Amino acid sequence: MEKKFYDKRRIKMVSINIAFAHHKGGTGKTTSCINISGYLALWGKKVLVIDLDPQANATSGLGIDKNSIGESMYDVLVGDVKIEDAVLETEIENIHLAPATLDLVGAESHLYRINNRISILKRSIEGIRKYYDYIMIDTPPGPGLFIINGVVASDYTIVTLDPSVFALEGIETLSTIFDDINESSGVKINLRMAILTRCNKSSVFSRIAGKRNPVKEIRKGMKGFLDSVYTVPYGVEVYEAQLKGVPISHYKPKCKAGVAYKKIAEEVRR
Repeated sequence: MEKKFYDKRRIKMVSINIAFAHHKGGTGKTTSCINISGYLALWGKKVLVIDLDPQANATSGLGIDKNSIGESMYDVLVGDVKIEDAVLETEIENIHLAPATLDLVGAESHLYRINNRISILKRSIEGIRKYYDYIMIDTPPGPGLFIINGVVASDYTIVTLDPSVFALEGIETLSTIFDDINESSGVKINLRMAILTRCNKSSVFSRIAGKRNPVKEIRKGMKGFLDSVYTVPYGVEVYEAQLKGVPISHYKPKCKAGVAYKKIAEEVRR
């Protein structure tokens, strides 16, 4: 595991910062963050993934052993180190990682004791934006300061949803949370798109029988909140890629989930 922050010879204007958010767990935030990042990196874009989840799934999903990390996002958020001192080079070309560890749990209580607590991450990354094309921020579940810091630091937010009966309720709750942030801080949260993950295509027999299609209904309901709604089919290849510590783009890009994430990454790249 090699520390390598950036190539100082390569300086661009500023990165595009994207947060992956939902207050509910298991909606595919980390999976979407990693796999979209993989395609962007494959296309030559310099990407920094910031892991704000104490579970550190983005860290392990990019092949980094979370038990062998020195400085992490915990140290950055409590002010012990600059973010450039925590960034690691991954095995995936063009992807760097600001890793998480379980210690991150203790950072949130620290944030509540300081001023401007919702913009700690935004201030932390200002000095490094010129070295990356994209900074992708993986946030944890729950309406806490980590998810708030993630969306405040971002140019826009991608919402991930599972195709359950509560999906639309979830987006309504998330919208309320973002409205509260806007009212209390004046920060406008830009929701750009939604991704429905682990979608199963309805069978011919289900359509003939006239059974309800939850994915179709959720997509229709989401149009009231967002213009861009993408679906990603369930695929065991995504799980296998995570076990190997690589994005789907670097494992089996031609599988159905890989093709779906490529399409989303193309939208992000525009």
